[in-house]
Amino acid sequence: MPDLPAFAELAATADARLDVLALALGAEFRDVDAAAAIATLDALGEELARDADGTSGTPESLTRACGRLLGGTHGFAGDRENYDHPDNSMLDLVLANRRGLPILLSVVYVEVARRAGIPLAGVGLPGHFVVGHFGADPPVLLDPFAGGGALATSKGDVRPWGAHEIAMRMLNNLVSTYQRRGDVSAAIHAARMRLALPAEESLCVLLRAELRAMEARLN
Repeated sequence: MPDLPAFAELAATADARLDVLALALGAEFRDVDAAAAIATLDALGEELARDADGTSGTPESLTRACGRLLGGTHGFAGDRENYDHPDNSMLDLVLANRRGLPILLSVVYVEVARRAGIPLAGVGLPGHFVVGHFGADPPVLLDPFAGGGALATSKGDVRPWGAHEIAMRMLNNLVSTYQRRGDVSAAIHAARMRLALPAEESLCVLLRAELRAMEARLN
């Protein structure tokens, strides 16, 4: 792929692609081989497209095919032993290790499915993150952290999340994990990055206050 755009540029782009946004976010903290990560997603997407051709084409069958491929065949699941490690928030490492946080595993599902023509979306829940196909009523939900198992839902419980909203939650996780590890500089960097994303002014006020408090501790 061409050079990875800067995170700030993507944060200001209304239709930023989720995979590229997640890779650019990770590149703010460490070297990222974006081309290899995109190639992995492309290959998984081609594999899922072939599997999808063998289904009935309903939202339920397509979603189950995605769970079987990623959670079953390829073994993507949550990292329960080192849940809080920053590597679990890095898309390229999650693709390589097949372990990660719920939200990063959900990014993998959404982007692999997009390449196969399956409209999965990230779904934020209190304390958890999953994916859903909103072509059914109620939506069909999968839990990538649990290996792609199905989840029950009812109409009105969930909604699809956009790329910037997902990136905000990813950064929230990094702010917290870096603080817990005593890496104040990295936590401050993640907190500054949040302010580049679109958000309600009330949230921006809280984010700026949290950033000032962290900067004060560093000084």
